[in-house]
Amino acid sequence: MDLPLKILFLSNRGLLPIKDGHTRRSYNILKGLAENNQVYFLSLFESQEELYPENIEQLEILCHQVEFIPAPQKKISFGMLIRFARSLFSIAPYTIWRHYSKPFLKRVDELISSGQFDVVHCDILPIYYTVRDRKDIYCSVTDHDVSYLKCLGRARASRNILLKSFLYLEVWKLRRLERNIFRQVDLGIVVSELDKGILQELCPDGNFLVVENGVELDKFTPSDEPQIAGKLIWLGGFNHFSNRQGIEFFLELVYPLVKQEIADVSIDIIGGGITKKLHKFADNDSSINLIGYVDDPLPFIHKAAVFVAPILSGGGTKLKVIEAMAAGKAIVNTTIACEGIDGTNGHHYLVADEEHDFAKAVIRLLKSESLRKKLQVNARNFVTADYDYTKICTKLNLYYKSR
Repeated sequence: MDLPLKILFLSNRGLLPIKDGHTRRSYNILKGLAENNQVYFLSLFESQEELYPENIEQLEILCHQVEFIPAPQKKISFGMLIRFARSLFSIAPYTIWRHYSKPFLKRVDELISSGQFDVVHCDILPIYYTVRDRKDIYCSVTDHDVSYLKCLGRARASRNILLKSFLYLEVWKLRRLERNIFRQVDLGIVVSELDKGILQELCPDGNFLVVENGVELDKFTPSDEPQIAGKLIWLGGFNHFSNRQGIEFFLELVYPLVKQEIADVSIDIIGGGITKKLHKFADNDSSINLIGYVDDPLPFIHKAAVFVAPILSGGGTKLKVIEAMAAGKAIVNTTIACEGIDGTNGHHYLVADEEHDFAKAVIRLLKSESLRKKLQVNARNFVTADYDYTKICTKLNLYYKSR
């Protein structure tokens, strides 16, 4: 029987409460690693909520030890402005400086230098600085999306000349960083074969493993409750540019076309960080329901007839789409929204990229109960076979043990 590994798991924030796709994925990866290994969880924290006793206790049930260090201030402050200024004169991108913490770096160095660990699992690219150039331990770095491409999408969409210039500089820095990171570490963890191909082309010397975004199949399950005719649902927080861009595209260009055909259509918008622009949409249209952040979106997902994911930019695999598939929803998404998911257009979901095509796909699903049911069943079966976190974590465990 294989002995359990001693793994140092590094995170840029506490993983509880689960707030978004990042924390949901990372928590489930942590849980999967901790089931068969001895895991030391070391993390920055941004809010006191992450330190609530119930959240710490839940992590301590999983992990051998749990330790938190305050994260750098993300809101406008003297320290934040200093880090931003330093980034302008540094080869390292702002995403590194934004998360840079000397106490965190020092503590990581102390733990690795103690020689007690077999593996250090750096769960997200912005804290890569803590394991840079380490040769005394097996290191992995997870790239949740191809960061330079995500930034490139923002740069192209920006209308502010100063912001656009800054973002294009960040693209260059991030591309350089991603190329160099995976030359240095032992393993690059990516979320899809698509991301793996892009990063292998950027860094041919890198060693990459696909550890897909998955789903908790026992939580995201289909429901027998009746769906509300004409009800659409959006899921995703608006602190992320790609989500703001996607929902604004939908409400401005797609939704009016749907309303012309479906008089009783309505949409529930789930996600924190509701913007003034979204409030303006809702103020002018009573069929747009701004729900905001909810701890459990499933009741809203279950009552909707169609799940929409009109994402126009960003990288990685969209957890919201996988979770909607697991919940047995009929989905209309863009090509970008289903990147990295090996489903088939017309069989597992519908894909449309232009506003008229997207509207037609939504209308088609709202009018056809038989097509909705077909997609619902196929979507659930698909994720059950390929996106179960239990299987995904088993693959990562086996890889670490065979290193």
